[in-house]
Amino acid sequence: MTQKLSAVRYIKNNKRRCAVLIVSLGLCFVMTYLTQFLLSTTEESFRPILLENTKKLQFIQIAGSSYGLDVDNTNQEEFNRLWNEKNHELAKKLETHRGIKKAYNAQILWAVIAPAVGNMTYEIPLVEKEEIPVILEHFGAVLSEGRLPENPGEIVLDGATMKNQGFTLNHYFDETNYGKNFKIVGIIDCSSYFGCGIPSDNNRQSSRIIVLSEDIQDISSHLKQEGIEVRENYDSIVDYSWGEEFFYNEITAVLGTSSSYIYVGIIILLSVSLLIVYTMYLRDRRNEWCLYYSIGYSKTTIYFSIIRELLFNFTAALLIGIVLIVAAQWILYAVMIEPQGLKCKYIHWKTIGQILCTYMLIFGILQIPVQYALFKIRTIDAMEDELYS
Repeated sequence: MTQKLSAVRYIKNNKRRCAVLIVSLGLCFVMTYLTQFLLSTTEESFRPILLENTKKLQFIQIAGSSYGLDVDNTNQEEFNRLWNEKNHELAKKLETHRGIKKAYNAQILWAVIAPAVGNMTYEIPLVEKEEIPVILEHFGAVLSEGRLPENPGEIVLDGATMKNQGFTLNHYFDETNYGKNFKIVGIIDCSSYFGCGIPSDNNRQSSRIIVLSEDIQDISSHLKQEGIEVRENYDSIVDYSWGEEFFYNEITAVLGTSSSYIYVGIIILLSVSLLIVYTMYLRDRRNEWCLYYSIGYSKTTIYFSIIRELLFNFTAALLIGIVLIVAAQWILYAVMIEPQGLKCKYIHWKTIGQILCTYMLIFGILQIPVQYALFKIRTIDAMEDELYS
């Protein structure tokens, strides 16, 4: 017979069975995609710190021995004086370089951003009161609440950092480490995580050369022009070259590996579960297909009817999964991501590709029980002969 078997009729009469398959596939889609969505809060929150801030602001720490100072035979007070003099001299020389707007020998603090996975620190420059508007303008930051720092130990922070760390205006920054010396007196609007302030009266904060630049990627080339060779394990530089390497090697690569493990785990779990459930599902339908075969439908016609059922279930699962993902992303952003001052990415083409590949893989795996079920089909006469033989 050339007439097609209707897949829709069976789906209507077996809503519960089809719903189980659709829900299982849809949840696979949702779990895979939302895992990547939540992991993106780490990557997207760290991106501006490592790839945007480092183009505008570089931090340099040169060891005393790199300046040629005698570390072993100089008392600490004299060594610190000489080291600061060298830092001031180098900062003044760097200001003459093309692309460098300002350079300071200044203190810094560290602020922390904590997304779904891991955490990242970024530097807060501590400079003189007069330099704060210069730095904020360089970053495109605008005061939105409170005031600019006017006294020692006062800082401003961006709103996203305030949310992430649970700070409020007039909150004391990092109370444990700095003994309530840094008070948040203002909140700024900024495209990245950032802050700046005035040094406190004590001198326990780390000192760095701070460089305001116009998109300098490798500050070490400028140091070489001043006779400073950056030595690994002695000198420290935070610039775009360092940030780019760290971001792709330590953030993107690590998260990519983690998401791959999660993806493989979901595939294995779902494939095994569906293979078992679908095999039982096909076994229950054997009598139906034997009846079709007995009245003249070929095994090929029955096979394509099964395929149409599967395609309907897979398509429905994909559409339902998309709706659930959009809704879940909106809810997660509203209740978790935005209130914590984090950034995220909504569309992940690689993950979408992985999901489609997963669907094709599972569709292929389910052909095994389908082909076995077709092989076991007999006419009613043959089934009776087998029963009474």
